[in-house]
Amino acid sequence: MANPSQCLEEGAGRWPPRPPGPYSEAQRLALEELVAGGPEALRAFLRREQLPPFLSEPEVQAIARSALPPAAGPEPAGEPSLGASLDASSLTYFPERSDLEPPALELGWPGFASGAFRGLTRVEAHFQPGCGDSPYGCKEAVRRQIRSARQMIALVMDSFTDTDIFRDLLEACSQRQVKVYILLDQASFSHFLKMCKDLGVDLEQEKLMRIRNITGNTYYTRSGAKIVGKVREKFMLIDGIRVITGSYSFTWTDGKLNSSNILILSGPAVAHFDQEFRTLYARSKPINLKESSSCKERKMLDQVVRITVASRDLTRENFLRMEFLYLRAFVGNLKRKRSWLHASREAVYVPNTALHISPPLTKRNGSLIMRPHWIVER
Repeated sequence: MANPSQCLEEGAGRWPPRPPGPYSEAQRLALEELVAGGPEALRAFLRREQLPPFLSEPEVQAIARSALPPAAGPEPAGEPSLGASLDASSLTYFPERSDLEPPALELGWPGFASGAFRGLTRVEAHFQPGCGDSPYGCKEAVRRQIRSARQMIALVMDSFTDTDIFRDLLEACSQRQVKVYILLDQASFSHFLKMCKDLGVDLEQEKLMRIRNITGNTYYTRSGAKIVGKVREKFMLIDGIRVITGSYSFTWTDGKLNSSNILILSGPAVAHFDQEFRTLYARSKPINLKESSSCKERKMLDQVVRITVASRDLTRENFLRMEFLYLRAFVGNLKRKRSWLHASREAVYVPNTALHISPPLTKRNGSLIMRPHWIVER
């Protein structure tokens, strides 16, 4: 019987050709044409170079819409410019994923040493629509896992607008002191903030919840235009010992209309998702809470309630403007916040015109809210 070295010598020159690598210069040039001239320029380039189409029509339209032109001014802090990364004075190569351990998460993280035992290997499969008594198998399984969490929940999702699942996460934070990390795709992040606003949730007040956004890979053209990919990963870590992953997104349509599936894994496979989440968290960016917080409006309300009128232009129109500021500042928080606003200061101006603030109590939805009452006397 021939040894391995003899087999290699006899088979020299008869190995099948290597498959093409992931990089294609022709495709890169075609993408440059698409970004610079649009879909028609791409089709003309493919015909001229006699290349087969490699992008579907939805992909062509999506790339053409999402391509960002070169920035006119300096890039924001924290985002290194392309020129800086290509500076010839730097001889250091920075890989996309560092060889160093990802930084520790600020709320804490379950401590598992490399190769530590994470339980027996188990796999549960859930489908939606399901069979039997559980037509919504994926959503119910996700909610059960959230309720079972005792230490930490770490979530990566492309789209998150399901109010039931979000309420479960809020309950885990407030009642069981479970730490929650959420990474969401930047393209759909505004929809998540809109859901929080509709629910009256102030994310700044959730001390055990950290929410950040993340993108896919970024492609830069020679002209400086940028194409940002989307996040398609969907998984949720529970206490570092279980992970849920699959095609199911945390949206109402996936919970009721679309068909989807999830796997609940435990055992050594969870360590790979643990590492992946910490890597994604290190790449993520903090969110801008201006859209979901009304702190500035609350400060404005305090100024309105405590104002001492000292102007000779005091008119009914000014009072209506104050009333409008009050309603705009508090309409988003009345359903959630149960607090007292003490406003008993009285402001008086000139003998002919006086403003009295008398705050009557109004009982609404089980909460007592002190509301300023404006009276004009002439």
